[in-house]
Amino acid sequence: MTTLASDTETAPWPTEPTPDLLTRVSQARAKGVAWLRDRIADDGRPEGAETANSWWRAPWALCVGGAPDAAAAMMGWAEREALTDEGDLRSGPYDAPGGTSPVYHLSPLAIASWLLGRYDTATAINTTLARFQNPRTGGAYDLRDFAQDPLEDNLKTAQLGFSALVTGDRHTADGVHRWLNRNLADQPDLPHRLFTSRRGDTLVTDFPDETAFLRVVDFRAPRQAYFHPGIAAAFLAGYARQTSDASALRLGREYLALTTGGTEEQYDDPTSVQICKFGWGAAAMLTADPDGGHLPWTVRMGEWFVQRQRHDGAWAPSSFATPRPGMLDLYWKTAEHVMELSYIEHALRSTSAGTTPA
Repeated sequence: MTTLASDTETAPWPTEPTPDLLTRVSQARAKGVAWLRDRIADDGRPEGAETANSWWRAPWALCVGGAPDAAAAMMGWAEREALTDEGDLRSGPYDAPGGTSPVYHLSPLAIASWLLGRYDTATAINTTLARFQNPRTGGAYDLRDFAQDPLEDNLKTAQLGFSALVTGDRHTADGVHRWLNRNLADQPDLPHRLFTSRRGDTLVTDFPDETAFLRVVDFRAPRQAYFHPGIAAAFLAGYARQTSDASALRLGREYLALTTGGTEEQYDDPTSVQICKFGWGAAAMLTADPDGGHLPWTVRMGEWFVQRQRHDGAWAPSSFATPRPGMLDLYWKTAEHVMELSYIEHALRSTSAGTTPA
């Protein structure tokens, strides 16, 4: 069995979910929700929607964070203005940026629609999402024009898998599981480096320097895209619970071990928040694999989110990449962190340790 690195019994961070930590996690989640709500108009339109799509994850975050009414208002607006009848994003400021495929943006909207009982919207979105999954490999295409370049990406693939779990799309989820298993098996430099992209059967290990941040993670180095294992594990934990496939739990442990075996700068670098999805992955694995050593890491990440929150309730993206974040930057990052912290809180409260008085 793959174990998670580091001796958590002597760790310099809390390893048990004390009532004080749970209170602070709950308060941080509520402050983040309030910050998002304050920037939604009465008709559900998020602030800045006419400029860019920074809101795509907010309805999902509001659902799991305790504000389904705000999520419903936003989804109603999105159905009227931002989505086509076929479940794709309209062009212009509503679309995914830079010619990328809409998978990463549409998948959270499918999740929110399903959680809100808007099954027609979720089904339409899933129909569009299916176009962007390689039917043979199970990977999600990175670009909207995938006929020009059929690149597949770990981030979009795992996100696609998570919405497939929520909406009961077993065929899509099976493909994502297949892709994540194959991609890890093909890695040439574990546990140090994870290559995150493929073209069909070929792992991408040769890429221009300017795309390296998106294509390879060196867990020994600072300022990397450390989020890749976490989102993979979040999907694999849910897939294991939905299918009773024990191999998915083993694979989830292997992904998380890349993070726990990496540099402490993942957590301690004040200019980086790239570790955030590890908290989601650890929490998901804690619920699916309670004896797998995930509790201390889930606790640590709960504390991490609390400490990284701004006084006004927002969270900011990594300052090494976005040194002067504007409202749009804060909006997408706060929505992401509300979602992730909500799953951490859910996992901690569902454990016996989370309900035991100090």
